[in-house]
Amino acid sequence: MAEQETLTGLVIALGGRIYALHEGTIVQLGERTNLVHALCVHEGRLYDAGRTMRVVDTLSGERVAERDHWILALCSHEGRLYDAGSTNRIFDTVGGAEVGKREDAIQALCSQEGRLYDAGDYCRVYDTLAEESVAVREDWILALCSHEGRLYDAGAGGEIYETLTSTLVARREEAVLALASAGGRLYDAGEERRVYDTLAGTVLGEREEPVAVLCPHQGGLYDGGTQGWLFESITNRNVLAGRKAITAACSVPPDLFATLLARGEQVPQPSWGRLTDWFAG
Repeated sequence: MAEQETLTGLVIALGGRIYALHEGTIVQLGERTNLVHALCVHEGRLYDAGRTMRVVDTLSGERVAERDHWILALCSHEGRLYDAGSTNRIFDTVGGAEVGKREDAIQALCSQEGRLYDAGDYCRVYDTLAEESVAVREDWILALCSHEGRLYDAGAGGEIYETLTSTLVARREEAVLALASAGGRLYDAGEERRVYDTLAGTVLGEREEPVAVLCPHQGGLYDGGTQGWLFESITNRNVLAGRKAITAACSVPPDLFATLLARGEQVPQPSWGRLTDWFAG
């Protein structure tokens, strides 16, 4: 089996379907009636959320929260799970309490150095629980990332900032849709259809469509987007091809991943059995 097919421990969402990738096999974990925008491991469980307006325990299929509009972000922070989205509100997911309210859609949540941060179409980054604005931008903020003890933000204007000092660290020609910290380096991707090593300014690879998802996993980095293809970013190898857009991805610890695999349903694959030849309907 080729090296790229030994991938294990990664969970992705293609449209409304959630899959685990394991050593050349694909296991379906669940299916939602609309797009999944967020996957998050919290306290030994995997949760998913999106346009169904629900937060779901992926393993059991149990609904743990319901909102009145799309959920765009999930975040595990200091022993609690939080969700936010186009409700313009941030919730303690399990407890149900509203912990923040903004004037527009919330696109990102991030836990950093003991604090929870949020950002979105309101062009600000907030220290969420303190209800304090810590940065102001000229355009929508679409991504937040904790990297090497610092918080970074990026968005529709193409600028990437070290958030708390508002230091501009990189600029792209089009919107930045995703940030990720992996192996001691910061990465970004977006409408330019490229994956960048952010601080070095180098291009890891070019894609045919915008890249909306970056996911650190087992010391590496994976990217995907509207083209439905999943790449191992640093080596620039395609590891899966799907018909639906990749809308979320999450690295899952071994114990939880084993439980997910045991409950899921293996997806039939072509006789040649390569992930790169597989297409979800």
